Amino acid sequence: MKSIVKFVGFDYLSAGIVAEIKRNVTALIETPEGTCPGDRSYGISQDFIGLPINVAKNKAALAVIDKLELYEPRAELREVTIEGDPANGTIINYFLIGPNEEYEEDQEEE
Repeated sequence: MKSIVKFVGFDYLSAGIVAEIKRNVTALIETPEGTCPGDRSYGISQDFIGLPINVAKNKAALAVIDKLELYEPRAELREVTIEGDPANGTIINYFLIGPNEEYEEDQEEE
């Protein structure tokens, strides 16, 4: 299974912050939950693997939404697309990520 993360709608005048968000989100989505020794809850649960496409899409979306709220609240999930090729058994998850318009910088201080 492969995951591709695409980013839309970010303010590219703040290139340093956008690059940081991209790194954080990409690492979070590409890390299976339970594999990070310092934080076993970091990463995305893989329990959607092997489920029917519509169920898998919903479970993957919920997992990403929950983890973004926890680890990178400056970004939010906009769309999930799952493509599969039954002939060779490959699945590609596409996650479209945008800025969280409701996020405020002073939330970090709480």
